[in-house]
Amino acid sequence: MRNLSIVVFILALLNTLESLSIDLYLPAFPSMAQIFQTDIGHIQISISVFFAGFAFGQLLWGPLSDKTGRKPMLYCGLFLFIIGATAIFFTENIYVLWAMRFLQAFGGSAGIVIGRAIVIDLYDRQKSVAIFSQQSQISGIAPIIAPLLGSVFLKFWGWNSSFAFLSILGLITLFMVFEFVPETNLKDKIFDHKEDEKKLKDHLKTIISNKEFINSTMIGSIAFASLIIYISNAPFLFMKLHGFSSGVFSLIFGFNSLALITAAYLTPKLIKRISDTKLLLTATLILLSVCSLHILIAATNLSVILEIMMLYLSLLAIGILFPITSAHALSPFKEGRGTAAAVMGFMQLMVTFLLSGLAGFLEADSIMPMVLIRAGIACIAVWFAYRSFKNRKASL
Repeated sequence: MRNLSIVVFILALLNTLESLSIDLYLPAFPSMAQIFQTDIGHIQISISVFFAGFAFGQLLWGPLSDKTGRKPMLYCGLFLFIIGATAIFFTENIYVLWAMRFLQAFGGSAGIVIGRAIVIDLYDRQKSVAIFSQQSQISGIAPIIAPLLGSVFLKFWGWNSSFAFLSILGLITLFMVFEFVPETNLKDKIFDHKEDEKKLKDHLKTIISNKEFINSTMIGSIAFASLIIYISNAPFLFMKLHGFSSGVFSLIFGFNSLALITAAYLTPKLIKRISDTKLLLTATLILLSVCSLHILIAATNLSVILEIMMLYLSLLAIGILFPITSAHALSPFKEGRGTAAAVMGFMQLMVTFLLSGLAGFLEADSIMPMVLIRAGIACIAVWFAYRSFKNRKASL
């Protein structure tokens, strides 16, 4: 077996490609609108298209990795990611931008879904939580540095230099996967062609009927949606409502992003003291409490410092939920783990589409839609966490 610490780092790098692809080019939106001769709204559509590609890509890569192996599908996904990023570097057509962002995300999603399956292939449930936490610590750096790095690229080399960077990073990751990542799909080797469809249906039926999978996936989906709603509304909150400069905003954004790294560091230590199911329920309760307090603070315009604190604590809870829900959702399955990871990822993104879309639809010249929706969905997360805790207690 190859050095597993290198494997964990590479899997974290695959996660980082997603974060960088979303955050790196945000400072270039005004420049891109001029170059593409359109408005910023049309440039923002490239983010929605990216999430769409990511959602549908996961439905493909997971089952295919169960059928043909993890590494071949990682190669294919990274190849498409590189093609998409490279094509964007050369284009000035908005429709080509949208299409290539979809392709970039479609390919990049392979790293996320297959990376989760590889971790579950290699480790038991408790160790998986620790590994997912380690990955979060590494990939959690991306949201901190991406806006600053994107600003530097824009200043010295233009808007498309961010995509040149992503293309090069994709090539480096592809080489590292080839050199260091082992094939871990040893039990789910190539199916008989005639049995493929039946095997996939059986896997899907088993996955969807598993209570632990549904509970954990819904909690993880709500946590991810809460994170994306925060990210999409943060510029409006701090730059427009509170009047901070882009530089101060980057510092605040980076500070809050540190919560995800802190949570990834704390989670493996916490699960040694209390059960992971109790920690899951506790984190959702913290998320609900903090988001509820944020409603009061926002409604009374009490203090921007308190708002930053509430956002930091909510991200801390979200960071604790990510590794636990991933491990809980995938660990029950001895076969079809790639398919399970694909379904989990698809559900995550679909829930995020719906909830972030609702936040955008309700958005006025106020931050209240964001805080109300985040508190509401946190309440739902508590309910699913309680169900998970109750089911786990009953099975002991």
